[in-house]
Amino acid sequence: MGVLLTLITTLAMFQPCLLFLHANASNSTGGVHLWSQQAALLQWKSTLQSSPSLLDSWRPGTSPCSSNWTGVVCEAVHHGRRTMPRAVVRIDLPNVGIDGRLGELNFSALPFLQYIDISYNSLFGEIPQSIASLAELSHLDLTGNRLHGQIPWEVGNMESLSLLELSLNNLTGTIPASLGNLTRLVQLTIHQTLLTGSIPEELGKLTELNMVSLSILDVSYNNLEGPLPTGRQFSNASIGWFVHNNGLCEIVMGRYPSELQSHTSIEGQHHKLAMETLDKHPSSPTLVEREEISLLVQVALACLQPSPKSRPEMQEVYQKLTHDHPYCSFATSCDLTLEKLKDGEV
Repeated sequence: MGVLLTLITTLAMFQPCLLFLHANASNSTGGVHLWSQQAALLQWKSTLQSSPSLLDSWRPGTSPCSSNWTGVVCEAVHHGRRTMPRAVVRIDLPNVGIDGRLGELNFSALPFLQYIDISYNSLFGEIPQSIASLAELSHLDLTGNRLHGQIPWEVGNMESLSLLELSLNNLTGTIPASLGNLTRLVQLTIHQTLLTGSIPEELGKLTELNMVSLSILDVSYNNLEGPLPTGRQFSNASIGWFVHNNGLCEIVMGRYPSELQSHTSIEGQHHKLAMETLDKHPSSPTLVEREEISLLVQVALACLQPSPKSRPEMQEVYQKLTHDHPYCSFATSCDLTLEKLKDGEV
């Protein structure tokens, strides 16, 4: 009888621990437990230089899924043949005063994230390569932080991404060609950074490969140069997506600037070159047509200056080519696209 009583007493002592283990086992998601997701978020919070009061709800001993953690959303997720009742799928903390490194967040412990918006905070450091482990992520918005360094090549492996916003950061280097692997991408916005180089040709292939069309690609206010990729998306692109990239001004002229440069650089031969090169125009143009063609060639040659700083900006090109249309301002752009400029519809 004494032995039985001792056994019952011992089991009673361990009951809370057994219940805890059972609860966490029921919330296990393919080897990643809910407590692991909780620990990853709390660890990141502890590294922040400035933790906003909104994150006071992130407390040890509480669950991110049942204790109303600010900016955290949990849902049931499918993992293989199993449906897990709760997992962190969303971090939504725009403009809340977070000051710290994004790289301190253990993304491998949060594999079911589908949505991250930490825009307009004070994140610094580089975008970590480890973020590419988020195979389910479809929305990533890091706009308006202090991130620097290059865009990791590994981001191109995040095949679920439909929105990628990295604008208003101190990013350098080039746009990774690997972004051409993101066949579900609908919006890519990387304006007002310090990017250089050209726009990868691989991005022009996105609309040829996927069923979802890349509808926004804003790379304005950078230091980009070189030709624009071919593809339907770029033919219908808004000129506003490319403004203030001195090295991109020639893209409104199509392939003609390179041809003109290979012929001559003597401005006095504009009219002759226009007749020989701009084959879309009639063989016997009127005086007005001659003037318009000459203007087109002048702008093309200006875009070919050796130094990007010597080239006109896209806004100047637009204003020059639309000088006969005072009702059309750059602010509205009259629904101006690169295709319309090339086809002479302005």
